[in-house]
Amino acid sequence: MTTENETAREHEHVAERIAAAALEHPCVVRLDGGEHGIVATHLPGRRVTGVRTTVDTGDATEVCVVLLLRRPVPELVTEIRERIREVTGETMIDVTVADVLAPEHEPESNHGTGEAR
Repeated sequence: MTTENETAREHEHVAERIAAAALEHPCVVRLDGGEHGIVATHLPGRRVTGVRTTVDTGDATEVCVVLLLRRPVPELVTEIRERIREVTGETMIDVTVADVLAPEHEPESNHGTGEAR
């Protein structure tokens, strides 16, 4: 039997599921479009900033994040990549860290208001 949550997930685009997976990490403050805002997936009537996916073609999925620096960046990137891999499978995943915030500069809300949320 399919639950309401599972049905909603089926209708989400993979880019939206990737964005949600990245944003669930406690050290991801927000997704970022990168220089000139080119890291994005354009969908009918909307845009998922911070995720450029070509899962259908087999090219690498790109995700650009701003991190809260609570631990070493390589550890955080590995964890984020694993979360995304749960959505995409074994495709290549490039995680770019656009910026980092020191823990003392932590925003009130742990996540920004990305378009994909």
